[in-house]
Amino acid sequence: MNFEQFTVDNGAIRDLSELLFTSIFNDPDFESVVTMLTGVEHGKKLGYLDSMGDVGIPGGGCDPTYSSIQITGIEKTWDLGKWRIPKTICYEDLENTLAKYGMNTGTEAADITNTPYFDKVLQPLLQKAITEMFWRLAWFGDKTAKNCTNAGVDTTGGGVITDTINPNLLKSCDGFWKKLQAIIAGNAGQQTAIAANAENTKAKQKTAIRTSGVAIGIVDDLLSDADSRIFDYKDHAVLMTSSLFKALRNDVVDKYGKTTMPFEYVSAGFGLSEYDGHKIVVLDIWDRLIRKFEDNGTTLNCPHRAVLCSPSNLFVGTSDKQRLASLTVKFDDRKRDNFIFAESNLGTIIGEDELVQVAI
Repeated sequence: MNFEQFTVDNGAIRDLSELLFTSIFNDPDFESVVTMLTGVEHGKKLGYLDSMGDVGIPGGGCDPTYSSIQITGIEKTWDLGKWRIPKTICYEDLENTLAKYGMNTGTEAADITNTPYFDKVLQPLLQKAITEMFWRLAWFGDKTAKNCTNAGVDTTGGGVITDTINPNLLKSCDGFWKKLQAIIAGNAGQQTAIAANAENTKAKQKTAIRTSGVAIGIVDDLLSDADSRIFDYKDHAVLMTSSLFKALRNDVVDKYGKTTMPFEYVSAGFGLSEYDGHKIVVLDIWDRLIRKFEDNGTTLNCPHRAVLCSPSNLFVGTSDKQRLASLTVKFDDRKRDNFIFAESNLGTIIGEDELVQVAI
């Protein structure tokens, strides 16, 4: 934390509780759009029975011809990738800054645990970063992530990751977007194309999705193109970026003269609505992660997205007994440093590939 940005003397803030957290996003509950499984083993299988094939052939008379039963199934394998949070803090980096008003003094000065600095500043920011990490890895994770060009953190280039971002932040596991891309690559019918994503500037990408009739056309196609079995799930929903939802709402107003889409803010970054009897989940956190991690300087990588599915078909697994591994915060009396550490693993599985429809 760059406390040098704050004035230390001459009437400056002397109580850390006076600090306001700027632009805090209360990110939506991670498990509101996925199914979280704990105690998962790397390499363990997740299996489904599919069908025994088609039956019914012309017949009559005696001594019919018998064929064997062919039962097909679906098997997915858990591929859990490691993530870790190793951080260290030396009190000398803080003692001449605003943070000194939230630290111990004397012999205990080096120990920041159980201090106002840790409780009121560090811990809330760390919790926010961990929440974003889950969203980032589960949805945007890519074990082969690369920067857009070879001028960034990664020297190979050829990827979609913003040049100033370290691709290692996404390499722990393959997330849902990578797996959804693989599904539509194998079956083009499961993609509902969004032409606005292919525009050659950010401004044109924004203008194109807001063109009258575009968004409502995308969502209508998404619903009509989808496997009808998706609608059998009571919890099915259309998960979409805020950019697509705002354009959809504008189209509804244009078409009907007034909005017929009620909207409820569940939390900042997470909203609920309904379209044609189907629940809409608006995930502003997708927009923020795309802008932060997938910006090549000229365009955003598919800034408008939607997935029609059931959250019960999207699995996120960890070997931990709880969603988040325990966080250790320790003061080393010999080194006079404070160490924060957490480590676990994460993996994703789309249960039945046919039961997703992707607009991208």
